[in-house]
Amino acid sequence: MKAKRIVALMLVAMMSISCLAGCNNSSDSKTTEAPQKETDAATKGTEGETSGGEETTQEVVQLEEKTIQIMMLGPGKQKDSDKVWEAFNEMLQDYVPNTTVEFTIVPAAEYTDRFNRMLAAEEKYDLAWIGYKAKPASHIADENLMPLDDLLEQYGQGIIETLGEKVLDMNRYDGKLYYLISWQGLTSNKYAFWVPTELANLAGNTWATDTQAAITKWWDNLGSAESGDNYNAVFDQMDKYLGAAKAAGKLYSGIQPNYSWGSWNGWKGYTKSTPATNNVGVIKNEDGKYVVVDGIQSAEKRVWAKRMSEFYEKGYLRSDIASVDLSTLTFVSNGEYNANTVIFWTQTLLSDSAEITKEKAAGVDLTYLYREEAGELGKGDSTGMAVPYCADDPERAMMVLNALYTVPELYQLLIYGIEGEHYTDNGDGTITTPYGAEGTSDADYGLTRWAIGTCLNSLVTQNDVKGHYESLKAADEAAEPNLFATFSLDKTNIQDILTALSAIDKTYSQMVDLCASGAEIEAALDKWIAERKAAGVDKVIEEMQKQIDEYVKTNNIK
Repeated sequence: MKAKRIVALMLVAMMSISCLAGCNNSSDSKTTEAPQKETDAATKGTEGETSGGEETTQEVVQLEEKTIQIMMLGPGKQKDSDKVWEAFNEMLQDYVPNTTVEFTIVPAAEYTDRFNRMLAAEEKYDLAWIGYKAKPASHIADENLMPLDDLLEQYGQGIIETLGEKVLDMNRYDGKLYYLISWQGLTSNKYAFWVPTELANLAGNTWATDTQAAITKWWDNLGSAESGDNYNAVFDQMDKYLGAAKAAGKLYSGIQPNYSWGSWNGWKGYTKSTPATNNVGVIKNEDGKYVVVDGIQSAEKRVWAKRMSEFYEKGYLRSDIASVDLSTLTFVSNGEYNANTVIFWTQTLLSDSAEITKEKAAGVDLTYLYREEAGELGKGDSTGMAVPYCADDPERAMMVLNALYTVPELYQLLIYGIEGEHYTDNGDGTITTPYGAEGTSDADYGLTRWAIGTCLNSLVTQNDVKGHYESLKAADEAAEPNLFATFSLDKTNIQDILTALSAIDKTYSQMVDLCASGAEIEAALDKWIAERKAAGVDKVIEEMQKQIDEYVKTNNIK
């Protein structure tokens, strides 16, 4: 006979203190028995059975009444926030009884300052959003976040099951977890060129397949002796496309340069396996050795400068590219082209549903040309939840977070509000909201779905494509982990050089990467390289290579 699950929700230390206190019955320490529902959400998987198969006795642990504080990124407090949060706390009792959550929702523009003030004042927030507005690495280094491994093991089995050990391990620092990612899909660095199909056809019936072949050959052999020539072949194809569009009077604003170099070669530099530091990154050469190179000195960067200079001369870039506000240059939208329409775009596309979404926004058929067949499984540390060092009750906080990962209805109530009041269930697996996919400050209610828990629990709004997050999950499962996800460069011996390089890069990146120097791009690149070498970039390469070699050896990377 199956045994009843044992509800084990209190830390041993907390239980001991409770017993020593003699079960205080004052109004300040109300308790309640934990119901069976809570086992599924907060402890997930603690079944036991006697050797004879007899049913074991359920151990009932009483939880003290607690109020915890959660700070999240989002649209700010809204008209019906208190009403929804009251309903949330009522539902929460079924999963983490005798627990009340008080939420503080902070807009993105204010979050960095608000988070830092919270830490400085030692405010008792038990969970706080961490991510691109509050970088995890720096806060871990400053000891602002609690390690979570023990808490996760005792109260977060549902989180472990949802995220998986591979993802958790990728987000460790010195072997410890300090935050838990809010899952929204982790596959990254799968870039694609987007072009309107009607314009691609102007370049010939085989242009798309020929261009895809050129891109694939270049990317699959990145770092080889022929890498520059292969990259040139990609530009040859782009020349055909832009030239045909110009001849037909449909060039509009042509190509936007800052969506070219960075996106073609990886994030902010010449990389294939890890983000670069001041354009110094790691690639995998043909012989399988991980080699650190300076992207500014690479063969590809030379090709880039030469060909973009030619494109400027041919009119594929705007003549006022040095002064125009690049944010005004946008891709075709709602089927409409205008003088500011860019006809070539580069960005990540991780799934079939993402293609549908982009095509829907463009309002025209699009041709996608992928740089790689599959992306890398990234860390996902741009959004997650952490326990600040000054938290008052991290144990109960972990129980609540576990419930938000494992109970879709609880997550949906928090994110979307009350059905019938804040959104409409369309009866076909979709909902309609007054604001689209993400809540806005002027909405009656609606939070940011990727700020907490997992987007697999999210609903499908009128702005979404059915199955989007399921397809991202499938992409995650197919992706190879980023081999250098946990690599962290020790900058101790090179910090002065990196500071100097940052100043130099700031000067030249606009001249070269944004093509502000027009036909003189290649000459500007020569000056950029010379100044970087004088500042000591070769020492950075040497130091990074030494650390990469040690990392590869330690982690047995093949």
